[in-house]
Amino acid sequence: MLKVGIVGVGHLGKFHLNNWLEIPGVEVIGFMDTNEETATEVIEKYGIKRFFDTDVFLDKCDAIDIVTPTNYHYDWCERAMKKGKHVFVEKPFAHTMDEARN
Repeated sequence: MLKVGIVGVGHLGKFHLNNWLEIPGVEVIGFMDTNEETATEVIEKYGIKRFFDTDVFLDKCDAIDIVTPTNYHYDWCERAMKKGKHVFVEKPFAHTMDEARN
């Protein structure tokens, strides 16, 4: 069972969430999102746990799906990869060329 966490469950993140829920052998362990209204909606509709601590969240996942605004992609990718996690990120994976070169 692949344990996936989703970062960002806004408009596009909900598409990702629904797709993950359709894949056999995948368990969506939870999500992180800073928007209270969106987070509440996802909790009520899907019954999925919301995480507030990045390290706890990443430790529970085998992979993360990053569906945040572009300027957060690099930071999330870096954090997850440093913990040895698989990363699925909405394009682009970095906001600047300097980030991409790192």
